[in-house]
Amino acid sequence: MADLTPSFSQPHPAKGESALVRAVLGPAGAVRQGVKRLLWMLPAYAFAMTLMVCGVVFQRVQVWQAWALAGYVLCGLSGFYAVLRTGLVAHHPEPTLAFPQVLFSLTTVCLSYAMIESSRGLALEWMCLILVFDMRRLTGRQAQLATFGGLGLLVTMLLFTWRLNPPAADLNAALVTIATVGLTMPTLLIVTKVGRRLHQRRLDQRAAMATAFEQFNALSIRDGLTQLFNRRHMMSLLEDEVRRQQRSRRAFCVAILDIDFFKRVNDQHGHAVGDAVLHDFATLARGTFSGSDAVARWGGEEFLVLMSEADQGQALEMLERLRQAVRQHDWTVHGPGLAVTFSAGVREHTTDDTLAQSLEHADAALYKAKAQGRDRTIASTTAAAVLSGQAT
Repeated sequence: MADLTPSFSQPHPAKGESALVRAVLGPAGAVRQGVKRLLWMLPAYAFAMTLMVCGVVFQRVQVWQAWALAGYVLCGLSGFYAVLRTGLVAHHPEPTLAFPQVLFSLTTVCLSYAMIESSRGLALEWMCLILVFDMRRLTGRQAQLATFGGLGLLVTMLLFTWRLNPPAADLNAALVTIATVGLTMPTLLIVTKVGRRLHQRRLDQRAAMATAFEQFNALSIRDGLTQLFNRRHMMSLLEDEVRRQQRSRRAFCVAILDIDFFKRVNDQHGHAVGDAVLHDFATLARGTFSGSDAVARWGGEEFLVLMSEADQGQALEMLERLRQAVRQHDWTVHGPGLAVTFSAGVREHTTDDTLAQSLEHADAALYKAKAQGRDRTIASTTAAAVLSGQAT
C-alpha cells in the first residue's frame, strides 16, 4: 500500500513522448507529478490484491470480501486519479494529495483487518510500511494525525469485529496486536521526526553551502568596492569576445578609463571620499552601458569597458553618454567643491591585432587624452579627440 516513488518534477514533456503517455499522465508540472505518484502506488495495491485472490483460491478469503475490498480500492484510486488528472488540486499547497492518500491506505488496511481474519497478523507491518515510506512527504502534524488516526481506526475495527461476533474473535491475540501497534507506531513517529530534523538540517547545510559558494564565486570575479568585474575575470571575458569575433567577424571595442586627478581627491578630501567617488563612478558606468557590455575595475582609479558588437563610432557615443552622466552627478555630497571628470582611450579590436595589442593601443590613446588636457576620449585608430562632447 505504501508509496515507493521518488519525487518527480518535469517542467517539460520528454522528447518523443507518445500521445497515450501524455493523455494518461497529463501536462507537465504539478498535475503530472501527482499522477505519477499515484501510479507508482499501483504495484503495491496489485500485489495486495494478488494475495487476496490467492486467499480466495485457498478458501482463506470469501469471495464477497474480496469483491468488497477490491471495489473500495478501485473506487478510491479512481477518485484520486480523476482529481489529480483534471488539475483540480494543481495549485493546492500539496498538489500530490500525499496526506489523503496515506489516510486512504490506512483505512484500506483497517478494512481488510475487519473483514479478513487471515490478514490481521499483517496489519502492523502494513501500517508501519505505509508510514515509513510516506512520512517524509508529510508535515509533523500530518504524521501525528496519520499515526494516531491509524491506531484509532485499528482499535475501532477490533471493537467492531468483537462486538459483531465475540466467539469468532480472538480477543487476546487482537489485544496483543493493538498493544504492539500502540508501542511501535509512536516510536516510529519519534524516530521519523528525528530523521526529518536531520534531513532538514542536511538540506539547510546544503543551501548554506550553495549560498557560500555563490558568494565566493561573486567575490572571485568582482571587485569588493565597486562590485564591477575584477581584472582577472575581465581578461577571461575579453578572450571569449575575441573567440566570438573570430567566428562572427563582428566588431567590438575596448576602452580604458581613468578618473582625472584622483590622487588630488584623496589628498584633499580623504580616502573615504575617494572610495565613494570610485563607487559612484562604477554605478554610473553600469547604468550607461548595455547588458551585453562589461565594465571592470582595471586597477586603482582605472576602469576597462568591453563594448560587445560596437564599432568605434558607437563606442565614442556611449563614452560621451557616460561623460554627461558624470558631469550631471552631484559629487559635492561627498566633499565641498568636489568635481569629477575622466579621460579615456578606445580601440576597435580587429582580427589583425592580438588582444594585448588592442589593450596597448587603448592605453596609449588614454595617455594621449591626458596629455591633451584630460576630460576627453581619444580613439586610437583616428586619433580623434572628444573634449566636453566636441571633437578637437
